[in-house]
Amino acid sequence: MSTKKIVLSVAGALLVLSASPMLGRPATSPTLVQHQSEQPSKAFSGTIIKDGENFVLNDAANKTSYMLDDTQKASQYEGKKVKVTGTVDVASNTIHVETIEEAA
Repeated sequence: MSTKKIVLSVAGALLVLSASPMLGRPATSPTLVQHQSEQPSKAFSGTIIKDGENFVLNDAANKTSYMLDDTQKASQYEGKKVKVTGTVDVASNTIHVETIEEAA
């Protein structure tokens, strides 16, 4: 076999290995990935308003609005100042509601 063929064979093998992102890397369990993406719960204050079929927490102090993912809980507080505890999905600007309580 000529040197050129050997070099091309080795280059081809390296290209195949580098194109496969899973080879040579430790396996990451789905549980580990899930825990890395979870955010701690936070408290948000504002007024719950209805926007079509959805409910939104309008935080006038920070000039921010968040969609609320639990319409059943949110509907009980429509038009009221509340404290919402939950986690934010930054991509969709949605709070995954854990609790809602009327502000004192």
